[in-house]
Amino acid sequence: MKLPVKVGIGAALFWIVLKMLGLAINFSVDNIKFFVFINMFLLTAAIAYSLFQIKRKEVESNLLNDVKNGMLAGVPYTLIVSIFLYFYYEKIYPEFNEKKIQEIELRLSNPKTIKEIQTTNPAMENKNPEEIKREVLASTKSMYSAKFTMIITLLALMVYSTLNSMVIAIIFRRVVFRN
Repeated sequence: MKLPVKVGIGAALFWIVLKMLGLAINFSVDNIKFFVFINMFLLTAAIAYSLFQIKRKEVESNLLNDVKNGMLAGVPYTLIVSIFLYFYYEKIYPEFNEKKIQEIELRLSNPKTIKEIQTTNPAMENKNPEEIKREVLASTKSMYSAKFTMIITLLALMVYSTLNSMVIAIIFRRVVFRN
C-alpha cells in the first residue's frame, strides 16, 4: 500500500477516534463546527504530509503527478469519513438529527415564524400554517437524514481534497521544492 493511502486512512481513523471520544465525554456533540474544522485540518495535513514525503524522494515530477499523489491521501480519507458519518448519524447518535428536527418544529409553532416564512418565500404566501409546517418539516427531515449527510460530506470533502491537492502541490513546487 502506498504511503499517501496509509496516511489518508490513518488520518481518517484518528478523526473517527476523536469524534467518538467527543461523544463519550459529551464534548461538542450538538455543535459540529469543532469537528468540521478538525476534519478539514486532518485532511489538509494528510495531503501535505504525504505529498511532502513523496516530493522528497522523487527527482522529477510534474504538477499532475503531484495532484494525483495528494489525492491518493484525500480520497481514502473522504470515503472513510463519509461512510463513518452515515453510521454515526444513523446508528450511533441519531439523537442529533432528532434534536435538530425538534428545534425546527418548536420554531414552527411560533406564528411569527410562519408569517416570516410566508413573507420571505413567495411560494408559501398562499398556504395555510399547517401546509407550511408540513412542507418545512419534510424538507428538514430529508436534510437531516444520515444519507443526505453522507452524500454532502462525500461531495464537499472530495472537492476540498482536490483543491487542497492542487494548492499544496503548487506551493510545494514554487516555494518548498524549487527546481
